[in-house]
Amino acid sequence: MDIAQNLWIPLFLPLLAVLFIIIPSAYISFPKKRITFGLTLLSPVVSLILSLFFIHYLLHHPTETLEVNFIFLNSGAFKVHIGAFMDKISAFAFFVFNVIALCSGLFAYKYMQDKEDFSRFFILLNLFVFSMSGLILSANLIQFYIFWELCGVFSYLLIGFYYKRPASELAAKKSFLINKIGDFALLAAVLVFSYFLIQDTDAIFYPLLTLNDVSTWSLMAYVQLGAFAYSVLCLLVVFAAMVKSAQFPFQVWLVDAMEAPTPANALIHGALITSAGAYLIIRLYPALILSPVVLKTIAVIGIITAISCAVIAIAQNDIKKILAFSTASQLGLVFTALGCGAYSGAVFQLGAHALAKTLMFITAGVILHKTLNRNLKFLGGLREYMPILAAAWLIGVLSLSGVFFSGFYSKEMILNHLWESRQFVFLGLSAFAVILNVIYLFRSYFIIFEGHYKGSYDFSQDEDKKYDGIDRFMLSSLGVSALLTAFLGGFIAADFQRHIYIIKQKFYLVRHPELEISIFIASVLTIYLMWQIYAVRKFKIRRVRLIYRFVVLQFYLNKIFELLYNVFIGGLSKVVRVLDKYVIGGIYTLIMQIARFGGYLISRLQNGNLNSYIFYSFVFVAAVLLCAVMVYFKGLSQYGG
Repeated sequence: MDIAQNLWIPLFLPLLAVLFIIIPSAYISFPKKRITFGLTLLSPVVSLILSLFFIHYLLHHPTETLEVNFIFLNSGAFKVHIGAFMDKISAFAFFVFNVIALCSGLFAYKYMQDKEDFSRFFILLNLFVFSMSGLILSANLIQFYIFWELCGVFSYLLIGFYYKRPASELAAKKSFLINKIGDFALLAAVLVFSYFLIQDTDAIFYPLLTLNDVSTWSLMAYVQLGAFAYSVLCLLVVFAAMVKSAQFPFQVWLVDAMEAPTPANALIHGALITSAGAYLIIRLYPALILSPVVLKTIAVIGIITAISCAVIAIAQNDIKKILAFSTASQLGLVFTALGCGAYSGAVFQLGAHALAKTLMFITAGVILHKTLNRNLKFLGGLREYMPILAAAWLIGVLSLSGVFFSGFYSKEMILNHLWESRQFVFLGLSAFAVILNVIYLFRSYFIIFEGHYKGSYDFSQDEDKKYDGIDRFMLSSLGVSALLTAFLGGFIAADFQRHIYIIKQKFYLVRHPELEISIFIASVLTIYLMWQIYAVRKFKIRRVRLIYRFVVLQFYLNKIFELLYNVFIGGLSKVVRVLDKYVIGGIYTLIMQIARFGGYLISRLQNGNLNSYIFYSFVFVAAVLLCAVMVYFKGLSQYGG
């Protein structure tokens, strides 16, 4: 059998898990949790095994891709296919995603075991895995958009999982509404691309907007649209990616998404829901490189986000908020790399960040599960009681900061490319962003795990001392994510740039030891400074109240979004309400009166009474004018009031 036919299996497995979880609940009040857990793990385990087979096949057949399609909609030249497509890029992303899904499922079993709606959470988790698998394996841009929207729906449901809490409900609404802005931009881009390609009668696309041949159809659209219009169209794609990946100033929705259960955060932030924007640019990169303006825009957006979100993270005291801003900052480096042409480094950074961030969210979840606290002010000294968690957090911190492990290789690829391509402004700003990442990440480590514990939890009550009182399921998820975060980069980094590229450039493989050593020395000195400030407490930083408040409140971006919402959305809703109540209602009444008068006039005319017909016609016109004037002034006065 053709190996491509197996691409359907990862799409159906999560749906089968949902089906078998729902069916028992229709007959049994409380379905067995272990069955639910086993069905949830089945999908990522099988998908992970299949992904290894796919990667092996693609590496041994470097000129081939895997694809299977069938016609979903056929209307003349407009043919929409549904299918599954995998190349080396999607194979890497699919492998990383299934590792994260497996770790999140293992962790979620113990984390959600004693909470309400256990089965509902795992149903949503499986549906989210289905939508993300579909997005990664999409064969064309139209199908990509469908799964893009499904990801938004299920992330909304996971963020608002604790819907009885007002904060969770508001966070879910906020993330959904802000993401809708980007969704409309992507929909507009898909429709415009489709329209201009269908107009080209000399070419038939099977399927339309296929991701296997982006360079061909994007070039045809470029020829038809011209440079300026094509750049505007590509900027719609970039805008959609900005919103989904929480780039500045849209990171406000990502912070509120912390209301979701921590296992969901591991997926939402570690997996590709936030990375979906960057993944969109990666998939459409052959189309975007036709416009240098678009690439520079991506780079500028990325570096602004990388620096600003890192600065905000330094001032945060909530563990999950620190990780949320860290996600936006790390994805900002991915955007910068893509805008500057460091394609291989951007893809590798995406995977390295996802694994490390999953590890850190699971670690944060264990801390929250045991201490019931996520505020840095009430933590500290946890290395003495939970050295396993301290080691896991340290691995994640070292990787994300680019000092060691997988994150070192990804940032090395990006910075070396910037040096070799003589983009020194972005090189300097990216190096500054890397140092800022070192600051807030090691600040969190020293505050949480060094010093003295300041919380109220009694660690002496832990019955299981063997693994610091950590459940074996949580420990398993920590172990898998920690091992891959630590060692995956070292195994694949050497050959990664030989297989993952768009335009093969020799200087992707060039290394500059002087640059790497300089960044490493600067990072080590920064770590020493953080140790002196937050562990030894030798120095004390004085806060400038106004600046500190400005940074903690995200440069007042939330207030700006609320103001824009009240002015535009609130004002528009009032206008629509007035129109609906008075104008639309008045028009409906007017139409009914016209119909009545019209029927009466016709009846009078049929009776042959011409004088009566003329008289009632004048009355009819006067009534229409009077109704119109009354409706207008009533609506105007109501709106004015």
